[in-house]
Amino acid sequence: MGMGNKKVGIAGAGRMGRAIAWAMERLGYDLVIIDQSEEALNECKNILKHSHHTFEVFDCVPHGTFDMLKGCETVIASLPYHQNLGLAMFCIDNTIKYFDLGGSVLTSNKINDAAYSYGNSPVVTDLGLAPGWANIVAENLYKEYRIEHHKPPNSIVMMVGGLPKEPINTLKYSCTWSYDGLINEYKEDCIILLHGKTSIQKSMSGLESVQTSIGNLEAFYTSGGAAHTLTTMQNRGVKNCSYKTLRYPGHHNIVNFLIHESGLDDETLIEIFKKTCPPQEDLVVIKVQVDDVLSGGGIMSFQKVIKSDSQFSAMQKATAFPIASAAHTVALSHTYKPVLKYDDIEYPEFNKWLDYLFEEVN
Repeated sequence: MGMGNKKVGIAGAGRMGRAIAWAMERLGYDLVIIDQSEEALNECKNILKHSHHTFEVFDCVPHGTFDMLKGCETVIASLPYHQNLGLAMFCIDNTIKYFDLGGSVLTSNKINDAAYSYGNSPVVTDLGLAPGWANIVAENLYKEYRIEHHKPPNSIVMMVGGLPKEPINTLKYSCTWSYDGLINEYKEDCIILLHGKTSIQKSMSGLESVQTSIGNLEAFYTSGGAAHTLTTMQNRGVKNCSYKTLRYPGHHNIVNFLIHESGLDDETLIEIFKKTCPPQEDLVVIKVQVDDVLSGGGIMSFQKVIKSDSQFSAMQKATAFPIASAAHTVALSHTYKPVLKYDDIEYPEFNKWLDYLFEEVN
C-alpha cells in the first residue's frame, strides 16, 4: 500500500482538507499541507500520526506561490473553487498529478482544456461526493449492466443526500458544508439527459418519493452533481441521466418557496439556513440506479449510508475518502492521459481503498 517517500501536496487544511490529509497518511504518503491559516494547519497536525509531514502557510493571491509543492508527485486541491485554476496551472506546468473536488463547471472546463493543451501528467476534476463518488459508481453500474444485457441501460439516476441523523428543525436539515454552495445548488438551472438530448430543468423540479434504507425520502434536481457523466452517457446511447438531491419529506415544499417564490436575496437566504439549519450529527445517503424497465430490462442499484463518528462528520468522510482513493488508484496505475474521466478510474481498485479507509476510521 505505502508509497515510500512519495509526496502528496494538499492545498487547503479546512474541514475537507484535514480529512483528505488523514486519508492520504493512512494510504502511506508523506504530505506537504498548505493553508492561509496557521490555525487550520495546527488542527490538521493534531489529527495526523506522523511528525515528518510539512506544513506551510501560503498566500494564494499571486501566481507562483505554490512553489512549496514542487517536490510532490500529486496535489489534491481542497480550496474554494475559484482558487483551483491557479493551482491546476501550477501542477500542469510542473508535471504534477492534480485532483480537485470541483464546484464549478466553468473552472473544471478551463482546467481540462489547459491539461489537453499542455499537460504531461493527469488532471482529474470533480472528485468529491457528487460530483465524484456517485459518478464513479454510475460508471461501474453502467459497465455491469452493459456486460449482462449486451446493451446500454435506458436510464441512470444518481442521488445523494447529506442529512441530520435526528432532524430537529422544520426544514429537517443541517448544513455541514458551504452555505453559499447549498444556495447555488438550489438556485442554478440543472442540466439532465432526457430522451437522448440534454435538457435544462429548473432547480428543485422533478420531485419524487424515493425508498431508502433509512426510510422514505424526497428527491429533486439540483445543479452540478452530474458533471461530465451526462456527456459520457449520451455518447454511449443512454437516453436519460440525471442527478438528484435527497432530503427528508417536507423539506422541498418550504425551500422551493424560499428559493423560487419569496424574492429574498442570497445573503438573506444564507442567514435563514445558518440560523435554522446549523451543523449537527449527520449521515450521508448515496443511491445510484441504472435500468431499462421500459423495454423489459433489469434494474441494478447501489446504496450506502455513511454515518458520522467522533473524528469526522459523514460529509467529511463521504467527500474526502473518494478523492483520496481515486488519487491513490491513479498513483498506482500507469495511466498518463492528460485528462482522466470517471471511467478511467479502475473501480475494483478504487473501491478496495475506499473500503480500507472506511474500516480504518471506525
